Amino acid sequence: MRKLLFLFFLWPSLALSGQVSLSDLVRHTDIQEVKISPTGTHLAIKKLYEGEKILVFMSITPLKITGLLRFRGKEEVGDFYWANNERIVTEVVSRKAALETPIFYGSLFAINYDGTKGKNIFGHLAGERQVGSRLKRAESTYAHPTIIDTLPKEKNKILISTSPWARDWETRGEILEVNIYNGVQKRITGLPQVGRAHTDRNGNLIFATGSNKNGERELYKKSKMGWEKLENSILNRSWPRGGNLETGDFYFEIDRTNDTEQLVKFNTKTNELTQIFSHDISDITAVIYHPKSDKPIGVYLHPDYPEEYFFDEGDGFAAYFRGLKKAFEGYRINFTSFTNDGSLGILKVYGDRLPGDYFLANLKTKKVDFLLSSSEWLAPETLNSMRAESFVTTGNMRIGTYLTFPKEQTKNLPMVVVPHGGPHARDYWGYDQEAQILSQNGYLVLQVNFRGSTGYGDHFYTAGEQEWGGKIQKDIADAVHWAVEKGYADPRKVCIYGASFGGYSALMNPIRYPDLYKCAAGYVGVYDLEMMYKKGDIKRRDRGLAYLNRELSKDKNFLKENSPIHNTDKLNIPLFIIHGEKDERVPVEHAEELLKKLEKEGKPAKSLIVANEGHGFYSEENKMKLYTELLAFLDKHIGIGSVEKQPAVNE
Repeated sequence: MRKLLFLFFLWPSLALSGQVSLSDLVRHTDIQEVKISPTGTHLAIKKLYEGEKILVFMSITPLKITGLLRFRGKEEVGDFYWANNERIVTEVVSRKAALETPIFYGSLFAINYDGTKGKNIFGHLAGERQVGSRLKRAESTYAHPTIIDTLPKEKNKILISTSPWARDWETRGEILEVNIYNGVQKRITGLPQVGRAHTDRNGNLIFATGSNKNGERELYKKSKMGWEKLENSILNRSWPRGGNLETGDFYFEIDRTNDTEQLVKFNTKTNELTQIFSHDISDITAVIYHPKSDKPIGVYLHPDYPEEYFFDEGDGFAAYFRGLKKAFEGYRINFTSFTNDGSLGILKVYGDRLPGDYFLANLKTKKVDFLLSSSEWLAPETLNSMRAESFVTTGNMRIGTYLTFPKEQTKNLPMVVVPHGGPHARDYWGYDQEAQILSQNGYLVLQVNFRGSTGYGDHFYTAGEQEWGGKIQKDIADAVHWAVEKGYADPRKVCIYGASFGGYSALMNPIRYPDLYKCAAGYVGVYDLEMMYKKGDIKRRDRGLAYLNRELSKDKNFLKENSPIHNTDKLNIPLFIIHGEKDERVPVEHAEELLKKLEKEGKPAKSLIVANEGHGFYSEENKMKLYTELLAFLDKHIGIGSVEKQPAVNE
């Protein structure tokens, strides 16, 4: 471990300049999370070992391994939590059948930091036979748990909120107290709707959030009589962010109609509501909590580049945080965990050219020690920077973009447009594997936070409803024109590639704007909107159908007009269709039916259908094949020498 002998430091860079190999870029991160124990004696580290996610436990003084957890077969470590100073609870993720991507099916496993007393404590694997004894035993539970409180005053228990297995996802869950050593459960109460419960982080149930069958959000408050629905027009669209039961002050992140999110303080005793913070452009990305009291004292924002705002100095923590930001200028920082007394924390430093490094921060001495790098084979000097810019549409809509340029090149470049999935998601400034892969191979990468993206307020979000094939596509096309007008992109060398909704846009944008692109690649894309009502996991639940009705339409003419499969006559550029056979979100039939139709019309497309992958490829081998073929496809149509193969563009 590299020791820090002064207040702050910037860690040395060891790599030489030059193109990073594709094999290095597709590798999974080695160190995936680091958390410190409540009293600061040990670390729990999730890492990759022989292709499996395992937990490694280390003492801090001296820094050495004390134990580990490795599942065999199809099971791996998922998210994990320190439940007390010796015991960790982890989610168990599994590879269903031959599926490559590990999925969480609801099992919780607990183990001590010395690798002993490992036990399934919740889920379908936790059941024990009850033979000739009155002692309570762990039982099989078919539900997904959310750990809502580690109960610091109860050293052998945690509190979970459940979501039962149900094909329609409409069954209400309950709150259970679970013994972390033997898995014995105690039912506390049921949930008032499909959703989850929240505590004051001290073991007291306070609120429950969720939605009704129409997808409308609801907020309930715990009372002596049970759950009481809060009929508050402001708080109905909110999410609890901590508070104090004694004072009655609780913080909520409010989704404001036609505006950005706002943090407020609501007193449950006086019903007084106080506005704390909002931003003109950005929603609240996350709340910053005091390391000892767990009181909200600030917020993370992401309008373009990441920002932080403190509304409470937190006994000097805000100043300390700002000092760290200055020391690690150009990077993002956050703490993954703190000790109970707030004296030690695990600091994660990451950015557009850094997947993540972990440090041990001593908040008393202000000393910071380097611990581990998530991807030590990648050095910042060899990676390409991401630039945030924006433009305003003719309809006065501000559209944020991220540009990743090949090293030392900024003008007249071949460009790949990469619209994100969702559509209710967004791109962020930070390390992006695909942006690096494409830019390392000479392409300017344009990512667009089109209307409907999250993170920019309710008005921006709802502006994308029923505009999948309309104004969303215009925003993407406008971004292409903007990049060309700025001189960044060569108009003769533009292709589009995206996954999921991005895969839909990768075909729909050339349908709407055929003169913009030389080629298109759709990855696990939606190509038939009507099929979404018939196949896949969204249509299985009432809330899913409500979502489709809100986002799309029941009108068959609308669905056809906005589906790539019914507009293939307008697709006259080279196409590459990529899909996983086990995709449950967007079934492979979307790709298969599209490919059949294109073949029938005499427009055969290049394709890559992988047997054991789902909604996005997971295995490094399959990702290597995907990006090798994608790069070859792009190189053929907009790479070096491709201009000579294309008709001249009218100036």
